[in-house]
Amino acid sequence: MMKIEKNFGIPLGGIGTGKINFYPDLTIGEITILNNWSNPLRKVRGFHLLTFLDKKPIFLQTNPGKNVETPPQYTYVKDIETFVEFPVIRYSTPLAEIEVYSILRKNDVKNSSLPVIKFRIKGKGRFAISFPNIVGSKRAGRANESYKGKLNGVVMKNEKALNSDPAYGEIFLGCIGCKVITNYAYYKPAKVGMTEDITYFYNLEEYDETYVIKPYAREEIGGIVYKDVDEEETFILSWYFNGRPYHYPYGHYYENFFKDSIDVAEYALKLEPDLGIEEKVEWLKDALVNSLYILTSNTWLTKDGRFAVYEDPFVTKLMNTIGSMTFDGLGFTLLELYRDLVISADNYFMNYVNYGETPHDVGEESIEDPIYGASYPYWWTDLGPTLVLMLYRDYVFTSNREILEKNYNKIKEIIDWLIRKDMDNDCIPDSKGGYDNSYDGTHMYGASSYIASMFLSALTAFIKMSEILDVKIDDKYYRFLECGKKTFNSLWNGKYFILWKKNDEENTSCLNSQLLGQFWCDILGLPPITDHDKINTALRSIYELNFKASKYCLTNAVREDGSVDSSTAQLRSCWPRVSFAVAAHMILRGMVKEGIEVAKREWETIKELNPFDQSSRIDAIDGKYVGLMSYIGSTSVWLLKLALDKIR
Repeated sequence: MMKIEKNFGIPLGGIGTGKINFYPDLTIGEITILNNWSNPLRKVRGFHLLTFLDKKPIFLQTNPGKNVETPPQYTYVKDIETFVEFPVIRYSTPLAEIEVYSILRKNDVKNSSLPVIKFRIKGKGRFAISFPNIVGSKRAGRANESYKGKLNGVVMKNEKALNSDPAYGEIFLGCIGCKVITNYAYYKPAKVGMTEDITYFYNLEEYDETYVIKPYAREEIGGIVYKDVDEEETFILSWYFNGRPYHYPYGHYYENFFKDSIDVAEYALKLEPDLGIEEKVEWLKDALVNSLYILTSNTWLTKDGRFAVYEDPFVTKLMNTIGSMTFDGLGFTLLELYRDLVISADNYFMNYVNYGETPHDVGEESIEDPIYGASYPYWWTDLGPTLVLMLYRDYVFTSNREILEKNYNKIKEIIDWLIRKDMDNDCIPDSKGGYDNSYDGTHMYGASSYIASMFLSALTAFIKMSEILDVKIDDKYYRFLECGKKTFNSLWNGKYFILWKKNDEENTSCLNSQLLGQFWCDILGLPPITDHDKINTALRSIYELNFKASKYCLTNAVREDGSVDSSTAQLRSCWPRVSFAVAAHMILRGMVKEGIEVAKREWETIKELNPFDQSSRIDAIDGKYVGLMSYIGSTSVWLLKLALDKIR
């Protein structure tokens, strides 16, 4: 397990359920279980986990009054060691060992989308857990009820919340045989400011009548459950938010199987996480498992089974963004862990191909309103190739011929659309400089090595699909492929393929994604788009230039003299999702030592900055996160595993 020594929040929850961040001090925050992915509940009071010595409460948190204006005199543990192997967090305190975890199980969508977090406590004595009632966007109507059954606990509701409220639903906290306190009204005026009333824990006495919040402006209530533990006990927190707010009218997948939060909790009681990830190299195992945090922090899984992932939840709010190893990169991970989800999502994406033009995503906090580029009429020319390669990948990984049969006609439309975007007859879709690809803060003109490699690889995949399906295609596609290869090779300077060239204008920087299309070819077993010697030499140049130009990560673009291309913020950055793809490509091409070196350093930088809230960009010079946070491309380190598995 990876030791956590900084104040990183680890998001626990299920796929599509929202999450709760747990911190190394065993406090919580950034809650999004209320259908509020892009507007998290950041500051949370009323959550505690504690034990008792001589009937005196000892808080098993190093900062129990974190968000309390005037904290009371807590007695608390001074040291906690925290280790993570996602989705399990292990807290080691002087008085107990505590595991907090959610349930993620390989290729088991139902049980991986449960709105549940479990607490396994190993110790002796009395233990108590409290949790705030945060149901309903307004305080009015919040009510706590006792439940006694297979589990005992507190059900937190809101009697006045409407179905249109994102926070419409309920929360359950309990365990087998728990004692229950429903009247935990914890936020009270102090001599100065507001404080937390912890007298409840000094005088634990069961109160199991329904308790409704009082009509006062700063009133907060919650529930407490407690139990005498001999060796080990599991407490469970579940939720059920089945409203239909305007920004998320889709419902949750878990609604198909359960009627309320108690139903969820009782079902999940015996379930444990099992992702089945095996890797002997310790740093790589840490990277693989802990990069999966976005499965809980960024995902939607609708009642009718549609799966979507925020590019990032706070700025773009775009769902299933593709291009430069975003959802397309995540797809490789999902094919390993949740194959059905990625296959259905990729097929769903095809619904929005518009006469050959491929969307950038399926919507802004929507799965029905796709966006087709940064600004009209600068259409993006890397999206079509990406989608074609995604579908061919899905076929290669599953051997499901139906994927190709179902989508072939639209794939052909995409290829034909791309061919029409070649206005200068060099057989490569033109780059017009208007932020017209995933490098949407960088101008590229004419023939771009990135676009050329992606297009030629997609065209190669289309020809291969046609052969597989025994479809005879026009000779123009073969001619266009050969012509496009010549243009691609014209960008060769003896060491690498330059960034772009248009007539006498050019940017001769070494772009780390110049062979991204060829990576797709190599990982999918397609013929190469250029000479093997050029491919290997270019990868060597990327190592010598892009890797060595930064102490932190694989720089996006580096000039011939080895200096970072700082002409745009994107070019002077590193995109970890692309860095891991390049590292994997090096491994596939025999540069195993170099590929591992690139990937390990990238991960060490991410681990230092925050592995559970990764950014789209790292500044190559300063080594800091400078991009979109909680980024969709966070799991691209899985490409390294894929490459290593191929050569092992």
